[in-house]
Amino acid sequence: MFSMPPDAPIAEPGHASIAWPLDLLHTIGGREKIIGFVMPRVNKVLPIHTFYTPKTRREQKPLFNYLYLHRTARNLAAAVNALHARGYVIGDVNESNILVTDTALVTLVDTDSFQVRDPYTGYVYRCPVGKPEFTPPELQGKTFRDIDRAPEHDLFGLGVLVFQLLMEGTHPFSGVYLGSEEPPSLEARIRSGHFPSGTKRVPYRPMPAAPAFEMLHPRLREMFVRCFEEGHRNPAARPDAKTWVNAIREAEDALLTCTKNTQHKYGNHLSRCPWCDRAKLLKGRDPFPSRQAVRGGLHLQPLKTPRKKPLPPPQVREPAPRRQQPSTGLPRKLGQYQPSLLPIPSTSRVPAMPAPPPSKFERVFQDAAWGAVWGSLCLAAVAGVFSSLTEGGAILGAIFVGSIWGSFFGMMWGVFTLSPNQMLRKWAGVLVGAIWGAFFLAAIGGAVSGAINNNPAIGNAILAGAGRALSGAVFGVLLSLLWPCLWGGFGAVGGDIWGPCGGRFWGVWWG
Repeated sequence: MFSMPPDAPIAEPGHASIAWPLDLLHTIGGREKIIGFVMPRVNKVLPIHTFYTPKTRREQKPLFNYLYLHRTARNLAAAVNALHARGYVIGDVNESNILVTDTALVTLVDTDSFQVRDPYTGYVYRCPVGKPEFTPPELQGKTFRDIDRAPEHDLFGLGVLVFQLLMEGTHPFSGVYLGSEEPPSLEARIRSGHFPSGTKRVPYRPMPAAPAFEMLHPRLREMFVRCFEEGHRNPAARPDAKTWVNAIREAEDALLTCTKNTQHKYGNHLSRCPWCDRAKLLKGRDPFPSRQAVRGGLHLQPLKTPRKKPLPPPQVREPAPRRQQPSTGLPRKLGQYQPSLLPIPSTSRVPAMPAPPPSKFERVFQDAAWGAVWGSLCLAAVAGVFSSLTEGGAILGAIFVGSIWGSFFGMMWGVFTLSPNQMLRKWAGVLVGAIWGAFFLAAIGGAVSGAINNNPAIGNAILAGAGRALSGAVFGVLLSLLWPCLWGGFGAVGGDIWGPCGGRFWGVWWG
C-alpha cells in the first residue's frame, strides 16, 4: 500500500480523502524489520451518519442542507473511484468508516481492512469483515475471509450510502411488509432483491415517513434501479463510482432554492418545494431549518401539540387481543439504517458556511455611517448650488454636485446589485457614477449658463463633449468584447471612465 498509493481525488491543503499510510517505521541495526506505519490525522470531522440522520443533523449540523448532502455523496463516489482505479477494494463499506467535514469533504478510514493484491506475487490480502446491510446479495451469508472481493461488491454499498444521504437516511431495502407472516430481515430482503422503490412488484411498500422516491433527480432514480434491481442478478450492471460522480454532479447542478426558506434545495423537475411539504408532514419539524430558526434555537424546541379536553374515564371491558404492527425488520440503533453521507478536484468544493448576520452594535455603526454619508451629500449639494449662484461658476458647481451625487448612486448600485466580495466592481461603479454625474450636470449647467448669457459657444462645446463621451462609452463596450484577455469585464468600465472624462474636459473647457 505504501509503494502504490491511490491518486488523491481532492487537491485540498491539509485534507486527506483516504487515510492512507504515509510512511513505514523500521527497526535500526542488524536485520531491518517493519514494525509500524504513519498515517494522516483527520480533524474536525464526524461520521457520515451524523449528517444523513435527520435527528443528529438537526442537533449538530442544522445548516448542512440538501446541496451539501449531494456534494458529500459526490465526494464519497470520487474517493471510491480513486481506490478502484488502483485495483483496491474496500470490502467493508459502512457508515462508520466514512468521516465528513462541515464543507462536505470526505475521508475514508480503516484502510488496513481494505483488500490489497500484492503486485509482485499476486497474493491477495482479503478483507475479512463486512456489515450485512451494505453487503450485496451475492455475498449475503458468505464467509468473507474465504472470498476475493470485486469492485462491484463495493458498488452495492456505495449505492446504499448515496441513497441514505439523499433520502433522509432511509435504507433502500427498508419498507412496510405487506405479508401476513413475520417480516423478513433486512439481509433476506437484500438477498431477494426486494427494492420497494423500484419498478418490480415486491411484497413491501416504502416507509411512510421516508421522502418520495420521485423527489430524486431522474438520472439518480435510474442509477438506483440499475444498482438494486438490474444489479441483483447481474452485479456488473451496477453503476461504477465514476458514473455516480457524473450523475450526482448533474443532479446537484439542477437544484433550485426555495423562495420561503433558502436552506431548502430541490430538483428543478419538481413543481414545488418538497421540504416545505415535509415540514408540514412532520408537524413543523423542518429537515433543513432556516438560518433565522437556527440562530433563535427554534429548530431544537419540542413540537407543540394542541391541548385536548379531558376525556371521561373509560369503561372497563375485556382486553382486546393485541394486534401486531407491521415491522420493517430494522433495528432502532441511531444511524444504522436511518436517513442517509471528496469533491472532485478543487473546483467542486462546497463553499464554507456563510457568516452570521451583523450584531446590534454593527447595525448601529452602519446606520451612523450612512447618516454621515447622507449629510455630507446634502451639504455638498448646497455648497455647489451656492457657489454656482454667488460666484457665477455654474459649470464648476454643476460638476461638483454631479460628481458627489453620481458617486452616491454608483455606491447604491454596488450595494444593492453586487455581492459583498466584488469590491473592485463596487469602487468602479462609484467612479463611473461620479464621472457620469459630473458630465450630465456640467452639460445642464453649461446649457443654462449659455442661455442666460446668450453665448452659443458654450452650448456648442457641450455638444462636442457629449459626442466624445458617448464615443468613449461605445469604445469601452467594444473593448470588453474584442479584448477580453486584457480587460475582461472591466473593459466597458475603463472606456466608460476615460471616454466621458476626456470628452467632457475637451468639449467643455477647450471645445
